[in-house]
Amino acid sequence: MDLLQLSDIYRLVRIMELRLSADGRMAAFTAQTARRSKDDYALGLYVVPSDGSGPAHLLSRSATVERGLMFSPDGRYLGVIAGRPDELELAEAAYKGEDAAKDDEEPKGQVWVYDLLRGGEPRQLTTFAEGVEGFTWSPDGRRIAVSVRVPTEAQVTYLKDVRKKKGPIVTTRAQHKLDGVGYLDDVRTHLFLVDVDDRAARQITDGPCDEKSPVWSPDGNWIMFASNRTGDADQSVRDDLWLVRPDGSEARRLTHGDLQASEPVFSPEGDEVAFVGVLEPENLSVLSHLLTVRVADAIPVADLKTEVGTGLEGAFGVVPDRFEGDPVANARRYPKPLSASPVRHWQVLEDRPVLHIYFTGRDEIHAIVGDRGQNRLVRALRSGEVEIIAPGDRLLALDRVDVAGGVRVAVLSRDNAPQEVYRLDPQPVRLSTLNAKLASERRLATYQWVQYPGWHGEEVEALVTLPPDFRPGIDRAPLLAQIHGGPQDFDTPTFDIDNQYFASRGFIVVQPNYHGSTSYGEAFCTVIRGRWGPIEHQDLMAAVEHVIGLGWADPDRLYCTGFSYGGMMTNWAVGHTGRFRAVASEHGLYDYRSCFGEDDCHLWWQDDLGVPWQNAAGYEAASPASSVENMHTPMLITAGNEDWRCPLSQAEQLYLALKKRGVPTELVIYQGEHHTVSRPRRAIDRLRRIVGWLGRYGGPALDDQSAEGYAG
Repeated sequence: MDLLQLSDIYRLVRIMELRLSADGRMAAFTAQTARRSKDDYALGLYVVPSDGSGPAHLLSRSATVERGLMFSPDGRYLGVIAGRPDELELAEAAYKGEDAAKDDEEPKGQVWVYDLLRGGEPRQLTTFAEGVEGFTWSPDGRRIAVSVRVPTEAQVTYLKDVRKKKGPIVTTRAQHKLDGVGYLDDVRTHLFLVDVDDRAARQITDGPCDEKSPVWSPDGNWIMFASNRTGDADQSVRDDLWLVRPDGSEARRLTHGDLQASEPVFSPEGDEVAFVGVLEPENLSVLSHLLTVRVADAIPVADLKTEVGTGLEGAFGVVPDRFEGDPVANARRYPKPLSASPVRHWQVLEDRPVLHIYFTGRDEIHAIVGDRGQNRLVRALRSGEVEIIAPGDRLLALDRVDVAGGVRVAVLSRDNAPQEVYRLDPQPVRLSTLNAKLASERRLATYQWVQYPGWHGEEVEALVTLPPDFRPGIDRAPLLAQIHGGPQDFDTPTFDIDNQYFASRGFIVVQPNYHGSTSYGEAFCTVIRGRWGPIEHQDLMAAVEHVIGLGWADPDRLYCTGFSYGGMMTNWAVGHTGRFRAVASEHGLYDYRSCFGEDDCHLWWQDDLGVPWQNAAGYEAASPASSVENMHTPMLITAGNEDWRCPLSQAEQLYLALKKRGVPTELVIYQGEHHTVSRPRRAIDRLRRIVGWLGRYGGPALDDQSAEGYAG
């Protein structure tokens, strides 16, 4: 069998969403593949019987993104949000003559419904000018509740001018921009009910705040939604949970502004709500918990329009100019609730973050939990008992899950098996074979976990990818340290084409889950809060030395790369060690003080480091720029010219600083790119450039020219 090739990017299938019908009999999933001709991605929408009695059936395939999969309660219909051109009858009804013909905007995401009994093309249910952000079915399947942006007449004119680049962008918002979205406006998102039969829509919420993520109660009496009603949603992370009657006649409040609530679901009986809650909302390093609140404890609200800033005391958001003591503490100006939310904490895995939940019985909740470099599905009981469902194998990655009707399905992968859909029964039963041919035709790399003493001697783990045919104890290979982003994230043993390609070229890839990574406990994660750099770096270098000590890596051929926070730590590394022969820094940051206000992360900076005019020394100490005079390692720098998470200007500052000092460096700017790798040719080009750059400095030669990319 041949080694993995760059052209295999066009063969690999990635499963994006997975959803079960309410009775658990049918699973729906979307599968993404790269298209060579269009340099984009196509999405296939599949359904498959969860008992494995038949193969996965392709419902549709197009370049349109279909998301938010949701079966109707009876399982007959499958709803999705898709940016398709309007149905012919709706397009004709909305035709406005010459003006309509000149409208070249991409179609907005609307709700479309597939009839799984009769088949045929999906039916369009909504026609909102700004599209649909989210939706939920009523228990009887006759209506859907949708969250929709609702511009005023003045805002409609403003949006049209801005989108056609005819007028200026005007803002008074603190969160004035968002990577991949653009400059933000003041348009509010509200809830509507849409009749499935006649498509009639009626608005049920209004006012100065956003109402998002609707969830219909099992008895049909309430629609739950998330909303930050502190008074300035840009200055805090405080989405509370609220209830509103389907006719809009009554509203109630479930949580009180003292936490961040997400992923809310009703209990099967409808008398409780479970959700993922963060108890220090602006602190990104603390764990998320499994919380429940009783519907009976919800507080009546007189008027949602005026329920803004209530239940809070003191000013927040504005940082005082005069203070004594800690500048970081001075900058942490958050809402102070007058009362605590009446929530119950459920025991899951001790000191581990809860990522997603499924309320599967009166006294039973399934949850996805981050645990030591893996996503685990656990079953938690009200009594406090916890059962780990999957995976038991530490080299198996669980990437997507759904639980319904007593059935559990998941997307699983590992080093020698790309993603497929499985039923967990309890052993995995494969339901799809989309990547089987690719896996059978390639010699693939293998994974191993290693443990080693990191910062202060505490145990740290790293995932090591060994090249195909590598013989531990006999062979020594060049080492590529690959640093994950976040930093509140963690590397898992999922099938990863980047690592597989690096390993196919001969690298040992080392991915440390350094301090700051989630899934290893709150203390492990929070220790780097406000002091970025040295702790993560010590963990990185300890991983490198550990793999060298195992006899696997050539100590004279060490390299490093990372994307986002990984790029930031790559920049930090070259200022604090000369061990690497060459590095590639992707979409990172260099001078944190100059980044404040340029990127879209002002609350993160504010919580970790305060504000730069009050803590210049802290920003300087944490920045890779503080050690620029020690940077001598040849560096490839990549950036997107529309990246607003790690702006291009940061890469340019670093690039010129190295150039002025005579350090070999190259800057690659991807045009039209945000903080992501959005196109197949870009994905190919970046891998080719990284391997090619490291090859100039003793790394394995770039010998795969089998796929088109931007590089020559």
